[in-house]
Amino acid sequence: MLLQILVSGFLLGGIYALMASGLSLILGVMRIVNLTHGLFFTLGAYILFSFIIGTNVNPFIGMFFTIIVLFLIGSFLEWLIIKRIKYSEINMMVLTLALAIAGEEFIRITWGPKYLHIPPLIEGEIRLGHIYMPNQRILACFIGLFMLFLLMFFLKKSKTGKAIRMVQQIPETAALMGINVRAISMVVFGLGVVLAGAAGSLWAPMYITYPAMGWTPLLISFAIVILGGMGSLGGSILGGFLFGFATLLTSMYLSSGLVNVIPFITLFIVLLIRPSGFFGKDIF
Repeated sequence: MLLQILVSGFLLGGIYALMASGLSLILGVMRIVNLTHGLFFTLGAYILFSFIIGTNVNPFIGMFFTIIVLFLIGSFLEWLIIKRIKYSEINMMVLTLALAIAGEEFIRITWGPKYLHIPPLIEGEIRLGHIYMPNQRILACFIGLFMLFLLMFFLKKSKTGKAIRMVQQIPETAALMGINVRAISMVVFGLGVVLAGAAGSLWAPMYITYPAMGWTPLLISFAIVILGGMGSLGGSILGGFLFGFATLLTSMYLSSGLVNVIPFITLFIVLLIRPSGFFGKDIF
């Protein structure tokens, strides 16, 4: 049973890590608290639903187009609204909260308030002895890890990625060196939205989809980001897996009603011991 929990916790942690990394990236580079993160988690699921059900395309192709649409939405939102008040933390939190609420109502009006079921991207399951692993969970976890690997590679090796790292470390110096900080902000916000939406589109086939589904992932993402270190992608990945294990252990050995409580108690204890989180503020 413990081995089953460890395997299931690892598969769940891969989605948590992807989900939290988008929030961590935006926070680490742009230094803003993005309360629309849960909205884009939800929107990713609904856009994927529209591609699969509305156009009858292959689910993997639908997810590819979902990622493109989310990046465009995120970049446009940063250009249209976020850039104008990003230097006021209180105004930014109020604005993104208002956008999250308005976006939820937009989803409810556009797709309806009813619960939806998105078909799994892959059917079936794998059994190894007494260990049970649904193929959708395996696929979701490894797509999440693959996307995080691509993100890390992009940040370390590409010209744009190096510019993002420079802006994250010393934005004033980056601007003096000729880096277009405005364009970098658009790219970063777009990537953060993509990571949130991709996590939502991978999560949705395993559960039910509804307009308010993004609030709990938003809270979990914040907890993971704080646990791993504000703005640390490596910390968010580690924190995602720790939350995955904690969720399954709590559900199995204590109570399913405490699933969303114990991880936050763990977070509180960790912050008492190490207030900066596991990895501090480094983007990696």
